[in-house]
Amino acid sequence: MKHLVAILFASAHLLVANSATITGRVTDRSSGEALVGVNIVLQGTLRGTTTSTQGEFLFPNVTTGAYSLSFSLIGYQRQTLPIAVVSEDEILDFQIQLSPIAIQTEPVIVTASKREQSLLEVPVSVSVLDAAGLAYRNSLTIDDALRYIPGVNMTEFQVNIRGSSGYGRGVGSRVLMLVDGIPFLTGDTGELNFETIPVGQVDRIEVVKGASSALYGSSALGGVINVLTRPIAETPETRIRTYGGFYNSPSHSQWEWTKETRFSNGQSVSHSRKIDNVGFAVFGSRLADDGYRQNDFRRRYNAYLKTRYDISSFDALTLTFNIFHQKRGSFLYWKDLNNALVPPDDQQGDRVQSTRFFVSGLFNRTVSPGFFYSVKGMWFRNNFSDNVSVTGDRSESDVIRTEVQATWSPNATHIITSGIEGHIDRVDADLFGKHSGGGIAVYAQDELQPAEQFRATLGARLDFQDVDSLESSSQLNPKVGLLYIPVQGTTLRASFGRGFRSPSVAEAFVTTQVGPLRVGPNPTLKPERSYSYELGASQLFGDVALIDVALFQTDFTNLIEASVTTFPQAQFSNVTKARIQGIETSAKFGLFTKALFVDIGYTYVYPKDRTKDDILKYRPRHVLYASGLLRYGALRVGVDFRYLSRVERIDEELVTPPLAIVKDGGQRVEILLTDVRLAADLTQLDFPLVASLNITNIFQYNYVELIGNLGPPRNIVLVLEAKL
Repeated sequence: MKHLVAILFASAHLLVANSATITGRVTDRSSGEALVGVNIVLQGTLRGTTTSTQGEFLFPNVTTGAYSLSFSLIGYQRQTLPIAVVSEDEILDFQIQLSPIAIQTEPVIVTASKREQSLLEVPVSVSVLDAAGLAYRNSLTIDDALRYIPGVNMTEFQVNIRGSSGYGRGVGSRVLMLVDGIPFLTGDTGELNFETIPVGQVDRIEVVKGASSALYGSSALGGVINVLTRPIAETPETRIRTYGGFYNSPSHSQWEWTKETRFSNGQSVSHSRKIDNVGFAVFGSRLADDGYRQNDFRRRYNAYLKTRYDISSFDALTLTFNIFHQKRGSFLYWKDLNNALVPPDDQQGDRVQSTRFFVSGLFNRTVSPGFFYSVKGMWFRNNFSDNVSVTGDRSESDVIRTEVQATWSPNATHIITSGIEGHIDRVDADLFGKHSGGGIAVYAQDELQPAEQFRATLGARLDFQDVDSLESSSQLNPKVGLLYIPVQGTTLRASFGRGFRSPSVAEAFVTTQVGPLRVGPNPTLKPERSYSYELGASQLFGDVALIDVALFQTDFTNLIEASVTTFPQAQFSNVTKARIQGIETSAKFGLFTKALFVDIGYTYVYPKDRTKDDILKYRPRHVLYASGLLRYGALRVGVDFRYLSRVERIDEELVTPPLAIVKDGGQRVEILLTDVRLAADLTQLDFPLVASLNITNIFQYNYVELIGNLGPPRNIVLVLEAKL
């Protein structure tokens, strides 16, 4: 006991002995106004903070030594200030001015290495979409937002990063989604529930491309999507948002199944504030969508609560609760091409009802300026039922996850991250049966900077997974990343990683029927595995342009796909060995003194099915995104353009005899979509309102993302948001 007391006393002594205080204020160099939310990192330690509403910041209890303060904020040039703390009880006060820039080149991200770092310090490709981009496009769900990120495309609700996923029929995902760093997958189908996460409380979305299983484990073999929620406001903040819109009539008279206009609307309200050392944020929303297709309506309700208790200047506890409820119709595929917005007769009246909630907790503890640890956990419950079969189907699943992570920086050029993670799954479903499983993993990563221009990252994770009666599996996933900055503004990078994904309960144990096709279980499924490689370079041209190019390759084995065994029997099997190669380029431009912003992203993918010497299913070879935003005073005019080449290979057995479940299902074209947005930001005129008009698919282009599913027609939506 005496030794324990001595250790605790020594730890406390480290925090206060020979310590100083660093404080200051950050302002706009042009206007002199205080800048709120500036991200500040005390380099040489693991400590960071943000500026208050007055632009002020504080680092108490800083030990003597040499450091650097790094300041970053979207729309401003990153600035680094070397400092030296030379004496005990010293108070250092700084007045920092940041200069506006045309494009943001160095946002701070957390997903690539499970810690805060500049985007230019990351040896892998990462894209970031912030809250402003979500609000600008009136993204109602996370998957809506992902459609505008380079290298990412959606096949209905299935996310595909650089050709990794294709379409998995709503089960399994080769991309891992996180909420505040915690894996967020359903326990039964192993899919991503995009609509469960309240977009109104999202601060930003970070997308890491390529295998990330060395840090995140199963399902991260194609990439990681980390949804980071808004921090709690330092001062009271209330947001009220409402929107309303309608769908245009279909292009052809034979598709017009109703004379009524199909409407959509939604409302949300949130309040965030901090009282002393306790902060909270509450959010509620409602969504109603009639749908442009018959039997495709939706009604959604969401409630969210986040609380944070600052135990000290170094320690904090955050708790989050979210509940989501939805009632909707079920539209699986069209009746035929002449009735493209009408489901088959036997699907008329199908309904699905779901209730999902999660509770998460995060405890951060700083032991010393160079060492901190965190403990996080989540309970995610998914409950849905439908009337699709004669007796109806229902599924209840629970996932409990916990993780302990420690980060140690012995000096300014060396950071070690390690942790242990575990999860337990439970499923009770009519379609999948009663099953349970779980897993445990340990990981470690070492980031080195042997020279000022060179960084290296070495890491590995050992996973053990057990899913009920499936054979237990384990895998060691290594990771190597190299970064070289020959001159300021030029970055060269290279990375290698191994990935894997354990089969979901649905893939292994599903029993259902789709038309004449009977899908049965396969308890011999093995994990999917991959090796991923990337070479990349980025070049900054002053403060007006940033160009990035990446070459990538991923080799897959044991890919899981649904396949017909003996007609009419089918099951999920390890049938495919594949290689995906490609190139991705992106360019950002900021012109005319931050008046015009242009983003362009192009991805070419060659998705080779090496088992059948063919092209992998549901992977467009060419994906092009382009967007432009013009600002003039309080007015905003924006255009988004998306091009996806025609999918070369689909599930031919579903659209041709003897099955032919989806009539005319082989019909598909390239996708060419244009969206236009007009907005007036009246907050610049001291009136707390932003109004915008969004017109998606303005040219009424007809297309399919998934066989037998016609894409939405022109949709016109008016959005009003007040910030009080």
